[in-house]
Amino acid sequence: MTLLSRSRIRRGSLLTVACVAALVAGSTIKASAINAPPPKDCDTPNQSNGVGVLEQPQSINSQTNQPYLTKTLSNTVSQPGSTTYQFTLQTTRTTTSDSGSGAAVSYTSTTLTDTSKSWTTNQWANATVSVNAGAETGTVASNTNNTLTLTGAWTGGTPAAQSPYSITFFSELLDCAWDVTTGGNQTTAQYATQQNAPTFDANNRLTISLDVNNSDAVCDRVELKGTTPSGTPFTDYSNLVGSPNGTQCSPSSVTPEVPTAVLVIVIGGGAIGAFVYVQRRRGRRVSAV
Repeated sequence: MTLLSRSRIRRGSLLTVACVAALVAGSTIKASAINAPPPKDCDTPNQSNGVGVLEQPQSINSQTNQPYLTKTLSNTVSQPGSTTYQFTLQTTRTTTSDSGSGAAVSYTSTTLTDTSKSWTTNQWANATVSVNAGAETGTVASNTNNTLTLTGAWTGGTPAAQSPYSITFFSELLDCAWDVTTGGNQTTAQYATQQNAPTFDANNRLTISLDVNNSDAVCDRVELKGTTPSGTPFTDYSNLVGSPNGTQCSPSSVTPEVPTAVLVIVIGGGAIGAFVYVQRRRGRRVSAV
């Protein structure tokens, strides 16, 4: 992923609006950062007066006793005044996805047609389709070889013809973090990233990067929502990860977490992104590896 501009993060101050770019089907999508507090769902009590993302236990597959979603610190890059932490997410869920744009693509109030495709009947049933980097979204009810039919009208209005789209079985990713250097805890987040219809690579991985002050030490957890191809909705939570290496994070009070190795590699390189809609809050950005 190419960083077009990077903002320094200062506690108690607003972010400078920045841009990040990700490669999507051979084109470049620019997603602008916004200034906003972390979503209420990060915190406890959350939007529904329940347990927030940061206090959730890691989600475990009862059939395999392995986590659905694992997060590791993979890279640390230091700059003057700030540090970038890069994390790798690994999921065991179905990561099948597709995308398209251009003259072959058209829309109605409840359909998407791409005449360049040869899909299997109903292979995208229950998937999320995101258009124009999340400006318009919908849930797929059924599909033919080249047309998706939604369960209802597009959220955000009917997209313009030729607009770029992406299809995935993941509907939302929310990454929440708190800064331990200020005496914070997992009931309240200081940082968050929200991404609609995130797309993983062929190895079931996705990369998340976090820019913080050099003096900051953070703990964060990911919430990943979606629907299985059979139509079962799910919400997965990753393990809690501390950065820099050695940062102590209190585990969830609900259940213990599956131990996870933390890999730290200091490099100067960046990752090439694969998609989509980025809502960057207080200096976070998301991209596929």
